[in-house]
Amino acid sequence: MIILGVDGGATKTEACIVRDGRVVGFSRGGPSNHQVVGMEGALSEIVTVIDMAFKEAGLEGDSLDSAVLGLAGADFPQDVSRITERLSVYFGSRPFRIVNDAEVALYAGTDKGWGIVAVAGTGGNVLGRTADGRVRQVGGLGYEYGDWGSGADVAKAVLHHAFRSAERRGRPTVLEQQVLDLFGRKNYEELSWAMYDHQIPVMAFLALVPLCFQAALDKDVVASHILDRQGQSIGESIVGCARLLHLDRGPVDVVLAGSLWLGVAPHLKDSVSRVLKDELPEARVLITEFRPVAGALFMAATHTGPLAVLREDLRLDARLRGVE
Repeated sequence: MIILGVDGGATKTEACIVRDGRVVGFSRGGPSNHQVVGMEGALSEIVTVIDMAFKEAGLEGDSLDSAVLGLAGADFPQDVSRITERLSVYFGSRPFRIVNDAEVALYAGTDKGWGIVAVAGTGGNVLGRTADGRVRQVGGLGYEYGDWGSGADVAKAVLHHAFRSAERRGRPTVLEQQVLDLFGRKNYEELSWAMYDHQIPVMAFLALVPLCFQAALDKDVVASHILDRQGQSIGESIVGCARLLHLDRGPVDVVLAGSLWLGVAPHLKDSVSRVLKDELPEARVLITEFRPVAGALFMAATHTGPLAVLREDLRLDARLRGVE
């Protein structure tokens, strides 16, 4: 039995091929979120990474029993339809399914196959799935849609408060000097022009996120507030998702996936925990031990064999461990 799992996001794309419970092909490439790199760029990267995995596995592309692709940017049924239509040319008669990347992260984090997942990485998303298969996404599209919980949001908040500190219109923070040091600027006039003139690549701002966590660990009040606020917002999204799916009336697994949950300061997790303690007291909070690409494999395997056995087999493969 040969299955394929793909996890595609704003910063990386991973593909993994499993044959009879053993990883035989694994590859990693660049971003494949069509909202970030465009549809053509996304599809090209997905196909390239899958081909690399098949090449490592030493298998022909038509040797495939099941495939699930968890893709960032597959936020609406229309997205799924468009991506499915385009990739049908590549897959031909081989079976494959497109889902949102948060759904594969959920499968990676809980062996139940249902519950709620809060993804906090470059982007942020909350998604719930019921035992009978109903799926609901809450947010995942940015501040205007009620979100505040991604790495990009933290980076923007760090810049916001660093400028306010430098211009004496906000609370002083160690982030003020750290931001200048990171980007090699002498003062905020230089930094302001560099940002305005697009001299700093957009993805470079994500380096501000670990600065925020470290500053919070060092008891900087501003950095702590940023992470506390973010955790509150993520917690509220989890609770909202639970209410919409009627998962707020009993035990439910809440999976935390994404690099921000590994931050050196506890503020983010602690803030989420406070919200859930009040609103979802029976929730079991889990930090996934598997990468989302493993969740795609688990979804692909649900109709091909015993899932519990596969989880145990893949637990031994270091390439599939982690939250990203």
